[in-house]
Amino acid sequence: MVRHQVIVNAARVCAVLALVAGVSLPLAANSQAPAAAARANALDLVMQRAAATAPGTYVLNGTALAPSATAIPVLVQVDVLRGKEPLVRVPIVVGAELPQGAEIRLRVVTVAAAGQTSRVMGNATGSGAAGHARFVHEFVLPPGDYESQAAVGEFKTAAGVTAVLAKSKFTVPDVWGSALVVTPIVLGEEATAGRRGEMRPFSFGPTTIVPAVKGQFPQGGAIRVAFRIFNWRAKDEEKPDVTVEYLFYEQGTKRLNLFNKIKPQLLTASTLGDAFDPASGILNAGMVVPLGSFTFGDFKLKVSVTDNRSKQSTEQWVGFTVSP
Repeated sequence: MVRHQVIVNAARVCAVLALVAGVSLPLAANSQAPAAAARANALDLVMQRAAATAPGTYVLNGTALAPSATAIPVLVQVDVLRGKEPLVRVPIVVGAELPQGAEIRLRVVTVAAAGQTSRVMGNATGSGAAGHARFVHEFVLPPGDYESQAAVGEFKTAAGVTAVLAKSKFTVPDVWGSALVVTPIVLGEEATAGRRGEMRPFSFGPTTIVPAVKGQFPQGGAIRVAFRIFNWRAKDEEKPDVTVEYLFYEQGTKRLNLFNKIKPQLLTASTLGDAFDPASGILNAGMVVPLGSFTFGDFKLKVSVTDNRSKQSTEQWVGFTVSP
């Protein structure tokens, strides 16, 4: 059985997370205007072709896109908060492991049905400094199915412009409805101290997650996951009665194989404590799971949530890789 620590009760925290919704990280100090312009032109070209281009790292020479021999990790993750009913606040973070400063483009489009055309719901522009860069922008969206398209570029005088295209489909749940919903799972590199009552992106109760910049985690470390639960059933001022199960599956050659599971997490009046506010309608949950017992390879985590009062159940999946 995997040994774990519950995020909602986490006591050890690190430095405060430098994430501000809608504010980009600065460019590296040695960036120059011509380099930035070249990046901008390259990223604009990548975004124009995003719908018909596979995710990956590319080298741009003029208007030609060629696969790059060196991949730059980019991970796009989604958080969900209640907005003005019936809308939903959707903070999206573009995380990247950058050898130098880079421009960032982010777009959200609808997932169109057969014979229909996708509709652009919003665009954002930012930048990231060298190292573990994170750009956060918050969109306001109605419930539905969407795709994020992110382009991250770095300027190289010898090879031209290297740009990464990352695409990911996600669902914005109806957090104002009657059906039990779970928001997309956020993968974190570490957890920091948050403040209760703050409705900030990637802050889950007393804990703020530092979003990972890639989906690969070392075996000697830990994976942090966090999410929110909405529309659980309770009377006024009554705390929820919810059970959360965490099941880890290893990707085999032909199918997923159950690798391990964690003792169910009970979110009830006795475990949530006096600080929990039932009136908020938000139930934050998550885990810190050491990866020492995991083998190297690809895994998927299934989070299964059951409201014991309404007998409704729902689930979310997220993939990650364990590396040496």
